[in-house]
Amino acid sequence: MMASKIADKPVRSNAHILVVDDERTMRHTLAEIFTQLGYQTTMAASGQQALEYIARQSFDLVLLDLKMPGMDGAEVLKAARPLAPDTVFIFLTAHGTLDSAIAGIRHGAFDYLLKPSPVQEIIRAVEAGLAERERRRNAENPMTLLERALVSLKDAAQQPEASSAGERFLHASGITVDVPRQLVVARGQPVALTPTEFEILTYLMRHQNRVVSCRELTAHLHGYDQDERDARILLRSHVHRLRHKLEHDHAHPQIIRTVRGRGYTILAE
Repeated sequence: MMASKIADKPVRSNAHILVVDDERTMRHTLAEIFTQLGYQTTMAASGQQALEYIARQSFDLVLLDLKMPGMDGAEVLKAARPLAPDTVFIFLTAHGTLDSAIAGIRHGAFDYLLKPSPVQEIIRAVEAGLAERERRRNAENPMTLLERALVSLKDAAQQPEASSAGERFLHASGITVDVPRQLVVARGQPVALTPTEFEILTYLMRHQNRVVSCRELTAHLHGYDQDERDARILLRSHVHRLRHKLEHDHAHPQIIRTVRGRGYTILAE
């Protein structure tokens, strides 16, 4: 990740960004990137130092490493929220701390980025976070809020309701799925699935604690009806591969369970 690659990009904003990372190279590289883009940047080498800065001055956005010695990113977010309710927080996380990052999203972080991430992906996430902050600020204006409500009502009559934030993540039997990113984590590690495997897993997770028939599952996957026997044959190899990828012991599955004569189920925990 080289800051020199974006040196010729135009200035975009004078927003103030706090970069928090105990790794010196990462901290300085990120700060240089956003300084070159025209942002005001401040660096903190620890969670405690970040919290001290947040208590003293205002930041538009905080890029926050999740796994740090002492006070980690999740603790910083929890402590900083009352001090900086309008500040946008974005987590930087390795795969091993992804579950914590997802928990952070549920408790007020705007987004998370996996380390290492391409420069443009980091920039896009920051720009999206700042745009969200601006949207919130504009919403404080009653007239702007009224205009937005009228537009939303008009759009709602023409479009299906958007997914709520709570539908972004699925959790069951130790598996976490970030649906928009098609990211699956099992036992703290990312798992690569084919599109069909992903669809099977997410459908079962959305219907956890219920037995899903093979016929229902293939209808969801392919959009047409099959008899139960043919549907079971179609699914068998996909479920077999899924178990190899997700189960600790695929010969004795504890995640995707077969209910003989009825179908498959995933239990909540």
